[in-house]
Amino acid sequence: MPADKRVHAADAALGKAGAGSARKKAATGTRPSPATAKRNDPGAFGQIVSGAPLGGFAAVQSIREGYPAAILKAASRFFGVTDARIQAIAQVPASTASRLEKSAARIDAAATERLYRMGTVTRMAIDVFEDEAAAVEWMRQPNRAFDNTAPLDLMDTEPGAVSVRQVLNAIATGGVA
Repeated sequence: MPADKRVHAADAALGKAGAGSARKKAATGTRPSPATAKRNDPGAFGQIVSGAPLGGFAAVQSIREGYPAAILKAASRFFGVTDARIQAIAQVPASTASRLEKSAARIDAAATERLYRMGTVTRMAIDVFEDEAAAVEWMRQPNRAFDNTAPLDLMDTEPGAVSVRQVLNAIATGGVA
């Protein structure tokens, strides 16, 4: 799918995102599971993770355009983590995220690239574990291979993502991780 169509599809998905998810959270006081969040938000961040890989110039264009700010919340729902954790990884202050989301604006290219990285590495984890829930859980949990840091929390830098990809490659090929 061309970059502009993919970004617009994410926009459309974010417009209809997760009313059921919000009701469940309000009723139970907890976050929905990542699997439930994905069902309630089929586009948005879930599209980055499960959609056809966007690479090359199309990825560059998509990153330069920036993702809609609402994708920050979509990512937190996908992983079942707090908005603050995703904002910290994307390096978007909470006040900026709120302001951009209210005005239906886009996050900058640097934050978009961090979310793109988060999505592509998560897609790799899903391919390796052959189970979305297991991959999401692996991304969220501290791991000794990363000095007890969660792989998700390493997505703020490319060297961190490289380390996670290396461990995933080791797991996939039966090497020592």
